Amino acid sequence: MSRGRYNIPKQYKVEKGMPTEVLYKRIENSKCRGIFQNGVESITWSYQITDDAPTSDVTALMRSEGISVFEVVTKTTASPELLTEVFAALIPKRSLIVYLCGDELAMGVFIPNESGKGGRMCATDFFPYDSSRMIEVLDYERDCDKSYVQIHNRLLATIRQNKRIIMIEKAFESIQNKKKAETEANFDFSAEALNKIREDAKYVEEQLKV
Repeated sequence: MSRGRYNIPKQYKVEKGMPTEVLYKRIENSKCRGIFQNGVESITWSYQITDDAPTSDVTALMRSEGISVFEVVTKTTASPELLTEVFAALIPKRSLIVYLCGDELAMGVFIPNESGKGGRMCATDFFPYDSSRMIEVLDYERDCDKSYVQIHNRLLATIRQNKRIIMIEKAFESIQNKKKAETEANFDFSAEALNKIREDAKYVEEQLKV
């Protein structure tokens, strides 16, 4: 069952757990297989956003063309880009993948080519996630009266933009932490040097008295 709360209408809800062990066996690269086996806790097919009329038949909903929203709970903050790439190879369908790891979240999107080979994809890094808030998938103003194809394209553009913002924030934070560490190191050095000067001054004073 999904752990996150999404701003997606209940008519699109699937809530189907995916057989992880079966999926793992289909990963050809042994290192990628190891990353998934050791890093992924669960995979849930949470929603299927379609253009079809609402239905209470979950099986019919899953068979409908649309955007499959998957929730992947991970044990580590492994690269969402790598996870999305491997996931797209396992399940090559229109998808939005939400990665949850503790109090952090990342999002990935995959849009396959019409030929069925390859496609467009993008994923953000992990960022802080407040579980009390809804995970914003749909933008009701922009997505109103739009087809699932148009919504998916909008999601891809949004995730690309968010990826850039998160990368800038993390880079800036890294620079600030480095400056702070350097400042603290310089302070420690200065304090030590001041104590040495005091000791030397005391020694000289004592020698003068002699």
